[in-house]
Amino acid sequence: PASPSVIPPPPPPPKKTTNIAPKGPALGYVPATVEQPFAQNINAVLISPPQAPVVDVAPLPNAVLAPGVPPRIITRPQWGADESMRCGDPRYDSAVRAGVVHHTAGSNDYAPQDSAGMVRSIYEYHTRTLGWCDLGYNALVDKYGQVFEGRAGGMDRPVEGSHTGGFNTDTWGVAMMGNFEVEPPSPIQLRTTGRLLGWRLGIDHVDPMGTAVLTSAGGSFTHFPAGSTPTLPSIFTHRDVGNTECPGNAAYAAMGDLRAIAARFNAPPGPEDLAETLRGGAIFDRWMKMGGMNSALGAPTTPEAAGEATARYVRFERGAMYWSPESGAAPVMGAIYDAWGSLGFERGALGLPTSGEIHEPLWIKQNFQHGTLNFDREKGTVTRVIDGVPMEVPPPSADTPPVQLERFTAPINP
Repeated sequence: PASPSVIPPPPPPPKKTTNIAPKGPALGYVPATVEQPFAQNINAVLISPPQAPVVDVAPLPNAVLAPGVPPRIITRPQWGADESMRCGDPRYDSAVRAGVVHHTAGSNDYAPQDSAGMVRSIYEYHTRTLGWCDLGYNALVDKYGQVFEGRAGGMDRPVEGSHTGGFNTDTWGVAMMGNFEVEPPSPIQLRTTGRLLGWRLGIDHVDPMGTAVLTSAGGSFTHFPAGSTPTLPSIFTHRDVGNTECPGNAAYAAMGDLRAIAARFNAPPGPEDLAETLRGGAIFDRWMKMGGMNSALGAPTTPEAAGEATARYVRFERGAMYWSPESGAAPVMGAIYDAWGSLGFERGALGLPTSGEIHEPLWIKQNFQHGTLNFDREKGTVTRVIDGVPMEVPPPSADTPPVQLERFTAPINP
């Protein structure tokens, strides 16, 4: 007899999806997971900068939010900016004299992983529809506290945006992502926006609680005629000068809190503040074993920053400490540090340091991933050795000392 026909089971119903970001490149960062009150979410990877871990990884403490230290910024490559959509070079003002708060007026119902797509959509609208040369805002902050680099040219440079008609010169515009006419910004969104503005205004020595006299360029987007010089808060909103309700009534009501937060994060960090930002990481652990503030490195002078690939580094009074998963944490100081810097730091042929200084009667030696540097105590020279081949390293020029690369986008067109 014929075999009975097999009726396949019906296909499962399609999964419901909401808040899907527009198609684009894979995310170049780890999105925040859930929206939480700020105190609970402070350890999220996008709120605190990634840190070189110790063997027993401790949670990043609240102290990572030190004065004068920016929140982690998701760069243009990380959120998938199509740089071919830009035109011309960035325009730089003499300084940033005030910050301007906006809202994007879009939906408040989105997931953390959707934010990059939302930023790409705003970028496309500004460039393709409005005909601007780049994204109008200098930065954007979503409701999860994720900060996105806006207009290209350098977050720490006075890049002129296109965000506040009549008042784009000498201002820095931040857009909180969402509509805040009725619903207020999330606590972490408000705090991160304040912290970001406090850091950025601090670069140009602007008091977030102060005022600024700005000159209007006029135009149909502002109620101040060209040439007028209103006195405005150092952090003001789009509606203060423009024919708009932006950033919405609920956000406008929170401006006092935002300015107070910015003031807390405005001052340059001291050595103790910087040391606290390192606590819980491998660089801090190695530095403390060396003696901390009383070590040969001295006090930290920068927060922990990203180097090449997975490398992390901190600069100190008398050297630096580098870490990567492959090399571990190792200090580098003095003439060896200068020579290594002249060879390209971790981007050079030697790679990262894998040991501290090894002191011998006639030499001071330090091991790197692909060779060694040897300091001759008598001659005062440094020799690089790779694969057994020695080469004396010329002393670095006093006029042009080596500079470790920043990790923001380049200030010129790529």
